[in-house]
Amino acid sequence: MAMMETDEDVLNETNIQSSGTLNGWPDVPTWRIGDKYTYETLFDVQQLIQQANVSASLNTLTGDTVYEVVDILFITIDGVQTLAYKMDVSGDFTSGNSGATLEGVSGRLNIGYSGEDLIRVRDLGVINSEFTLDVSFAPFNIGFLSQDIATISFDTSYSPAKEKYDFPMRTGDQWYMGFIASTVVTGNSDYFDPSEFDTAGYENNSWQITSNGVPTEDGVNIKYSGCDDSYKVNEWNATGVSQGFNWYCPAIRYNSWMRVSNAAGFTIDWLLKSYEPAQSSGVTAGSDPGTRDLEIEIGLQSVATLPDAEQAITIDYGGLQNDPQANTNLQLRYEMAGTLLNPTTDSNGQATEMLNSSSVRDTTNSSDDYSSNGLIVWDPATEIIGAATIVIDLSLTAVDLIAQSDAIIVTRIRDGNSQILTKSIGYNALPGDLLSFSIPTQNRGLLSSPSTEIEVTTPDGTPIRESVPPIPSYGEARVVVNWTVPSNATIGIQNMYILVDPDETVTEDGNRSNNFANVEIFIGRVPTAQITVMDGVYTFENVTLNASTSFDIDGGEVECRFAIERKPGLVDNIDSEDCWTEFNWSDGGIWSITLIVTDDELDTATLDITAEVLNRAPYMNLSIIDSLANTITSIGVDSFVTADATDSGDIDSISPSGQQVTITWPGLNCQEGTTQPTCTFLVSQEGPMDIIAVAEDDDGETTTVSTTIDVLNVAPTITQPELWYGGQNQSTDSMGYWNLYEDEMTLLRVVADDTPLDKDNLIIEWNSSEDANFVQDGESFGSSISTFGPSSTAAVSWSTSGLHNISVVARDDDNAQSQVRNGIVNILNVPPTIVDIPNQLSIEEDYIFTISAEISDTPSDVDSLIVCWDLDPNLDSNSDSNMTNDCDQEGIQLNKSWEFTGKKQIHATVTDDDGDSDTTSFNITVNNRPPGAKITNETDVLALTEGDNVTLSGITSTDTDSDKLSLIYAWDSDHIDSNLDGEFVGDNDCAPSCGPEFFMDNLPAGKWIVTLTVTDDDGESRSETIELNVAKKPSENFLESITDSVGGVGTLVIGILLLVVAGLAVFLLFTRKSGSTEDKYSDLNLGIGTQNSQFSEPIPTQTYQQTEYGTYDQPQTVQDPYAAYNPAPTQPVAQDPYAAYNPAPTQPVAQDPYAAYNPAPTQPVAPQPVAVQPAATQVPQVPATGLPQGWTMEQWQHYGAQYLAAQNASPAPVQPTITDTRPASPSSNLTDLLDDLDL
Repeated sequence: MAMMETDEDVLNETNIQSSGTLNGWPDVPTWRIGDKYTYETLFDVQQLIQQANVSASLNTLTGDTVYEVVDILFITIDGVQTLAYKMDVSGDFTSGNSGATLEGVSGRLNIGYSGEDLIRVRDLGVINSEFTLDVSFAPFNIGFLSQDIATISFDTSYSPAKEKYDFPMRTGDQWYMGFIASTVVTGNSDYFDPSEFDTAGYENNSWQITSNGVPTEDGVNIKYSGCDDSYKVNEWNATGVSQGFNWYCPAIRYNSWMRVSNAAGFTIDWLLKSYEPAQSSGVTAGSDPGTRDLEIEIGLQSVATLPDAEQAITIDYGGLQNDPQANTNLQLRYEMAGTLLNPTTDSNGQATEMLNSSSVRDTTNSSDDYSSNGLIVWDPATEIIGAATIVIDLSLTAVDLIAQSDAIIVTRIRDGNSQILTKSIGYNALPGDLLSFSIPTQNRGLLSSPSTEIEVTTPDGTPIRESVPPIPSYGEARVVVNWTVPSNATIGIQNMYILVDPDETVTEDGNRSNNFANVEIFIGRVPTAQITVMDGVYTFENVTLNASTSFDIDGGEVECRFAIERKPGLVDNIDSEDCWTEFNWSDGGIWSITLIVTDDELDTATLDITAEVLNRAPYMNLSIIDSLANTITSIGVDSFVTADATDSGDIDSISPSGQQVTITWPGLNCQEGTTQPTCTFLVSQEGPMDIIAVAEDDDGETTTVSTTIDVLNVAPTITQPELWYGGQNQSTDSMGYWNLYEDEMTLLRVVADDTPLDKDNLIIEWNSSEDANFVQDGESFGSSISTFGPSSTAAVSWSTSGLHNISVVARDDDNAQSQVRNGIVNILNVPPTIVDIPNQLSIEEDYIFTISAEISDTPSDVDSLIVCWDLDPNLDSNSDSNMTNDCDQEGIQLNKSWEFTGKKQIHATVTDDDGDSDTTSFNITVNNRPPGAKITNETDVLALTEGDNVTLSGITSTDTDSDKLSLIYAWDSDHIDSNLDGEFVGDNDCAPSCGPEFFMDNLPAGKWIVTLTVTDDDGESRSETIELNVAKKPSENFLESITDSVGGVGTLVIGILLLVVAGLAVFLLFTRKSGSTEDKYSDLNLGIGTQNSQFSEPIPTQTYQQTEYGTYDQPQTVQDPYAAYNPAPTQPVAQDPYAAYNPAPTQPVAQDPYAAYNPAPTQPVAPQPVAVQPAATQVPQVPATGLPQGWTMEQWQHYGAQYLAAQNASPAPVQPTITDTRPASPSSNLTDLLDDLDL
């Protein structure tokens, strides 16, 4: 059967051909920096994983790959400067979640792909290709668990450059070339050695354009929709093994689909998704490349030329918008011939150069020309390139029809599988194969040929004729002839004959010698596979696989591949030219082997066989270890011991680590169970003990090992002691110390162990430092104690701070001793405390202030505490730069008085034997006690008469001891104007030498007020006055005195009245009822009864010298020192008969000092009772501070009680002014007498 194929394109005759196409056929394209191709990528590495002996499975990886032109550069190849493109390649691929399995674990496999290609500009020959695969695996699809499987870099160089295209491209064209390919693989992997993939050597690959149209493989199309006119270029290696293919798309200037089948074991497909050309307009990334804005077009004088022929090369540099690039310096590069020209465009952007085609041939032997050489014209400034192919033919005629057998496309269909056959290894078939021949008729003339016929005679002798339409210059027309190889076809060469223009109707055909072609088809048979397996050996011993007796009945050599099941699901492929190999297994069993025998025609025969590998028994080493994993040969009775068989395994097991063998322990009761590699058990009987272990592998093989251990008596054991406090187990600090405070009672606990017979009789001994105090049942045991039984609790405390060691040991009844356990207790000092003392109430000068500190500490420290009182914060008496910690007074109680007023700050510090201390402070204010002015007299002031002398004393004035000696006395009498200022009051009439006594002589008659003012050293003063009534000097006789008073007539009248008064007085004396002396004048409203006379007190005996004032004897009881703050009511005592002249210091009712002379119409105030304390009969105790300054003991015996009372008494109230000191005598004067008569 045959059918006719013709080209759809209309091929017109022309003398000038444009770059990009040559007579309508795709010519070499040109790229620009920035051109970018994006490919959908399918990455199949399953074979790579299998060949790497990795136990894994994998889905096809998917992702996108980007190809981008990044540079145009010069590179020197074999001494020739060559213009090249640099293209970067990058992509990321993934299996998807759970798309891969590695070592039985499902997960996600990711591959990062990055590479760089150097491609020759003139023909897209590949100079160098390098890329890196970064493979990682994420088990269970968890990213952070990712592990690197491999990082592999492939660097492949080609010499000469590998021409995967032979421009111009025509369907059926076939070419081949030899080259040296060197691949260096580097990187790292935990699963295989990347260097195993290194290759280097001579290769001879062939290519053929086998299809033209929409890129389609197995029903799959590319996503880019603008490449329906693509050319499929298949590639084979020297043995006819497919290396992949490219679908070249002229519209995008590159491939629309690429497939690489790498010898390393992976296949990659790139399917175009988008194309983004640089410097172009009208681009649609997914369908339309648009048009370059500027292009360099090259015109050739003819489709083909003879060797060394001159032809005009036209150059047109411009764009679609009538944008000629005028006056531009260009470079014409005919690199194969070493020709470099420098044309310059004219005003129209055009230039013409004459070029010799030369006789240089390219490195690809092709079926359609003698040589096809690339030509380049480029603008170095803009890096814009134009390119074309100069086709060189050895003969040029007007019409030359050719039966081109080298361009036949042969497709073989066997068992439903289609395969393109290449002429490089011949057309081979087996009986039953369907062969489809696409047979071209070519016109290698310069003019179109007329129509004619082609006759094809199949190998079975059947002639087939088909019409051939007119064919343009260097064009072709095809017919398809199918032939099924008969089942009885003999082995050998079968011929197919082709004759173009069999009737010789084309008279213009200038060379009829090439109108006939003979196509040889070898009909063979599949090879015969035979193998001998020398098995039955143990694991890790080689099994010999000998298939050298395999043969090919149709002649030729055979090669073998042994597909050996190394592990379940994992196959190793071993290729052998002599069909012989050895292999060993790590696990016993029956293993599958597939033998694949391939003959010279690539026909294969397959044979499945098996190899038996014997299992090795497991190994086991048994040892007895203690709890510290030390190997032992003896153990104490009633102790646990471990029999260890972990050093065991099965070298030929495929079970996971730790599960290779099962260990059993006959006769032992193991804590771990009876199938574990260790057995911990209790030895309960003394003497030798046999221990047996049995190991069994996954194949059922067993190994038995036994050993003996001696069971001995053992010493007790004891745990590390614990320290409990407050019901809590205390942990140690970073130094390993327990921390406690002094005198804290804590519990030490420990547990000892021994054999059951000894356990209850253990003695546990505790020891510590000499400052420890072990206590049991209230009894103190000092620094050590012993308890009985396996559990011990000891109460202990420490009285001193610092580190204290603890040791504990257990002894059994054989005096076997356990390990001594130790601990360290860090005893911390408890600082003493002192209760804060609040600020105190104010006191007076010289008052002895007493206060006690409340302190506390641990029992062991409390008796040694030292309390210091710092009484002067402005003085650092101990010179330690601390102004508040001096020990001015030591002791728990402070007794202190102050002579001077002010706020006193007192600091109390308590210090223990470790030097720790606590401090409190408080303030107390010392107030001045104002003086009390008091006047006494030495002269009987009741009988003062004009001209008398009088001595008044202020010695009984009161103040504190420290102030009394410095009192200042000032006396003022209103009958003396001592400063002569006309004022008789306000003077200091005793100046300049004033003292406690004031002497006045020659007193004038009258009533005189004397004022005493006492002032202390704080400037406070008090005053008291006394009134002196100085009678006028009396007359010589009675009558004279009357006459002196009233004159002569008055004397007569008075005389008569006296007689009357005398009579009345006699009458009254006899008729008036007697009354008490106290009530004699109770009805008089004179105000005198409310006052006591200042002269009522007796004048004290002078016991001091004039220059030194001591105390005076004033009866007074010793009072409570806190009576001022705790007043208690006192009972009145029997009144002094001189109380009228001895006024008590009671608070009087305020009265006018001259009330006696100006009586107010008020009710008389009854006299207040005076509480007089009886004088103390015993000598008072001398104060702790000693005798008052300047005192003698004799003075203290007489006046000490008064001194103490004065120190503790409240300030004396101000005494009322005494306005009348004269006795109420009935004969005092006439006025009094008349007053009585009025009553």
